[in-house]
Amino acid sequence: MNNIFNLQRFFKLFNKHTTEHYKSYLISTAVFIGILSLMMGCTAYLSGGQLGTNAQFGYFYIFLFLSGTIFTSMVFADLGDKKKSIPALTLPVSHFERFLVGWVYSYLIFQVIFIICFFTIDLIIINIGNLNPDVKNVLINMGEHKDKLLIGFLIFGLLHGATFLGAIFFEKMHFIKTAFAIFIVLIIMQLVNIPLMDFFFKNSTRVQPLFAGVSLHGPGKDEHIYIGPSDHSYTIVITMIFVVTLVLWAASFFKLKEKQV
Repeated sequence: MNNIFNLQRFFKLFNKHTTEHYKSYLISTAVFIGILSLMMGCTAYLSGGQLGTNAQFGYFYIFLFLSGTIFTSMVFADLGDKKKSIPALTLPVSHFERFLVGWVYSYLIFQVIFIICFFTIDLIIINIGNLNPDVKNVLINMGEHKDKLLIGFLIFGLLHGATFLGAIFFEKMHFIKTAFAIFIVLIIMQLVNIPLMDFFFKNSTRVQPLFAGVSLHGPGKDEHIYIGPSDHSYTIVITMIFVVTLVLWAASFFKLKEKQV
């Protein structure tokens, strides 16, 4: 018997997880649809039926990141409950299969459901707004804005990896503790970023967000020179995000292996 992965065993565990959690997942989806419809509908209503592409992208990213991390933080909630963790950890399945079920639900299935729900609601609100002859709403084109969407999904993967690890690492209040840990890491990175830029450029730099370029003090007293990110630097950042995401997923798997009854 394969102790790492068995397809039949995996599908049995997947069906078991679905049977036990489908009601809470359906309720969560309904809540998501309700909140998204309310916020996007109010935005369009207050704008006279207008819902521009920038507003659509804003809601897309906000709800993708926020709802995705909240959902991911709950996928291993049973491991934090002693009564539920015993039967969950004593099931005759491998750690990889247990990890894969959580990953498939929180990463793959979530994104599919999110995209279907978002664009369905978006299309309905846009068509309602277009009943006004003075309004010309246009649905965001995924092909035309593929670069923006790619960055968004890469960031979501990074957040998913961090939240996935937090869901396994922390026993209670997974989302709050993970969000706090991410916040602390970002602050440390920002604080370290300035002296590193000073060292590499041999100049006093102004505070800039991470990966947003460098602002150097120019010859004049109040003169500043801004060096923006190039296409090559974007490629490096994208590669870094992808690699860090894989590392977080790997760390989540090994942390899950440490879980014992």
